[in-house]
Amino acid sequence: MKYLRFKFKFKETVATILVDRKEDYEKITKAIIEARREIEDAISKDPLFLTTYEPYECSGKVTGRMCYASKLAKVGPMAAVAGAIAQYAVESVADDVNFAVVDNGGDMAILTDRELVVGIYPSNIGFVIEPCDEIVAICTSSGKIGHSVSLGYADAATVVSNDASIADAFATALGNEIKEELGKEEIEGVLSAFWERAGKYISGAMVVKDEILGFVGNLPKIVRVKINPDLITF
Repeated sequence: MKYLRFKFKFKETVATILVDRKEDYEKITKAIIEARREIEDAISKDPLFLTTYEPYECSGKVTGRMCYASKLAKVGPMAAVAGAIAQYAVESVADDVNFAVVDNGGDMAILTDRELVVGIYPSNIGFVIEPCDEIVAICTSSGKIGHSVSLGYADAATVVSNDASIADAFATALGNEIKEELGKEEIEGVLSAFWERAGKYISGAMVVKDEILGFVGNLPKIVRVKINPDLITF
């Protein structure tokens, strides 16, 4: 099934948006701008909201979710910013459409009535996303690429959930724990401990580091893919 693909840039936000109709794209971009304005307003009133790496208290339609996710994952609220914007954007059209995808720099919220394959970059791995009535969130943190802060060394630390703000925060937390010297057994230990605290909030997680691949929880079907660099959103 065909769909429309758009690249949307607004300040620091660079998103790929998939929809069936241009009017859905316009609604989504309006929601992205609304979300950014709320976040920017929170930062202007409280600069610590931007800089802290610790869980934080706040309210708001978007910022409140970021702070809630930060408390669950024990990271700063900005660790959830891309996912929170993607989630808010897809929710803005969810009552009216069956298909909408927002990839906000590698943090994705997906509502789909058709099968999709989502590549996890940088790797040759993809997730098969089946048609679903609820939003599926796939968020990835990397210590090697991208603009987001990671204190770890994973090629990709990916978390799947039904809320992209939570998935984004936990992907950051997981990525922070994947240090350069860790081997396969140590990474499996990290994933096991991570699942103990995160399992009630997420569906599953995956770590890619060099030639090491680790999984925990319930993930979508995994397939090998050849990722088109032109489709990557940074």
